[in-house]
Amino acid sequence: MNIPMEPIRLTAIMSAQMLPKALLDFATLAAIGAPVMAVILEITAKARKKVFYDKLAQQVTAMTLILYLLFIICLGSAGSFFSRQFPWLKDWFINPASPVMMFYVTLGIALAGLIPYKFTWKKLKKQKALHVFFGLIGTLGGLASIYTATVIMQKFFTLQMESPTPAVPQTPFYTHFMALPGKAGLCLAGIYLIMAMSFAAAASGLYLVLRRNKDDFGRDYYKFTLPVVSCWALFPTVLQAAASAGVIYYICGPNTATLYSNIPVALSLGTSLLLTIICCAIWIVAWRSETPMRHKIGLGLAPVLVILAHATLMAGTMNLYLSLS
Repeated sequence: MNIPMEPIRLTAIMSAQMLPKALLDFATLAAIGAPVMAVILEITAKARKKVFYDKLAQQVTAMTLILYLLFIICLGSAGSFFSRQFPWLKDWFINPASPVMMFYVTLGIALAGLIPYKFTWKKLKKQKALHVFFGLIGTLGGLASIYTATVIMQKFFTLQMESPTPAVPQTPFYTHFMALPGKAGLCLAGIYLIMAMSFAAAASGLYLVLRRNKDDFGRDYYKFTLPVVSCWALFPTVLQAAASAGVIYYICGPNTATLYSNIPVALSLGTSLLLTIICCAIWIVAWRSETPMRHKIGLGLAPVLVILAHATLMAGTMNLYLSLS
């Protein structure tokens, strides 16, 4: 049987090209979703009087700051690289009128809440309302950055359709965010929010496994918390897969045959779906297991598979869009 190697090669190349963006997306969205997870877990701990929820929330918060640091390093590196490749982009990053300024504002708000949220956990042990308030500031800052990034991308790409080197609009940066970005923008922001929760929970599973010897809270703790983070990862991932299928169907329109006739598209989307199914299987097994630590290798590999699934999904979607345009 002759195996078509050229489509496989093209699929691998496109997926590899998308991998850096997939890594950045994972770090960014996991950092944004983790505070949501932490605050809900802390409130749940108070409501159910279960200390394991509180300890898990504390660990997730510590992971959040690591992810934000990784995200800032990646974003700064990407900005520096593309500014050298396309000098006109530098103005978008530093001009006070640039819409990107609002992203810096939301990032600052997120960190202004998350830093005291992390470092006052014990000091505010008896003042949970105040402590949760700091967490909510960090959460809202992160969620606002999703909306902000959506508006920035929509504005940038709209201007780029008019000129290959779009200039920064000469209006106050905050004016771009006073109107909703439309149905497409809101749908994109909604998908980003789902991904943020999925990525945060996937990263939490890896973080708990890596910190097992350093933060040894006992066998009962991990028997309780690993199924919790697995459950948190599973359901948003299923929802994300459904939303992605909806986006692909929207791009195809009546030309659904393109999904089957374009081999690189079919390979990319099929690979992404397969990797997603493997991740879901890992989380289901860990969620239902009486000894979840036995599945630590799978939980550790899940974030890697999530990143690869995201990269191949973007490669397939981009290929599909280009083939129809």
